[in-house]
Amino acid sequence: MSARTARPARFRAVDAETSGSLRHFYDIEARLLDAYDYPNWLPLLEDEFVYRVPVTVTRDDPSLAPVFPGAYLVDESRDSLASLWARRFEPDHIDFAWGEVPLHRIRRFVTNVVAEPGEREGEYMIDSNVLVSVVHQSHPAVIAPAGRRDLVRRRPDGWGLVSRTTVFDESVIRLPHLRMVI
Repeated sequence: MSARTARPARFRAVDAETSGSLRHFYDIEARLLDAYDYPNWLPLLEDEFVYRVPVTVTRDDPSLAPVFPGAYLVDESRDSLASLWARRFEPDHIDFAWGEVPLHRIRRFVTNVVAEPGEREGEYMIDSNVLVSVVHQSHPAVIAPAGRRDLVRRRPDGWGLVSRTTVFDESVIRLPHLRMVI
């Protein structure tokens, strides 16, 4: 193996079956989110699920992290997403969610999904890239590239998301709602 193709020393590969199953999980999750199918998406989240979007900063020193430590644009739990976000798309509430009418057309493109075993049995750390395209009414599309780091857990019915951190490439975010990237 040449130096150009060598894996980083910390990388621990997972078997092909697990990798394929996780890739399928991400495809299904993106499909559910794109369709605003929150009743079927929320069960994919573990009870302790946390979703964070740290503040992205542009630094002169490339050795420093591209985020401001401890500062978040979004810091949500499963419960807050279910009660404060997903409910606005329910038939009884959509008429009052004026910012959502008409609905945004959203596409999530999840790529470069790389899984490593987590610290606990049955858990995996997943790094992926996501590109979100959002169109509202006849406005031009807003494109937002980001990297994600997830912790997922194997469960009897498939996979459950334990946590997700999304780091945007841009320091000025033009999305109408940051929770859209989820």
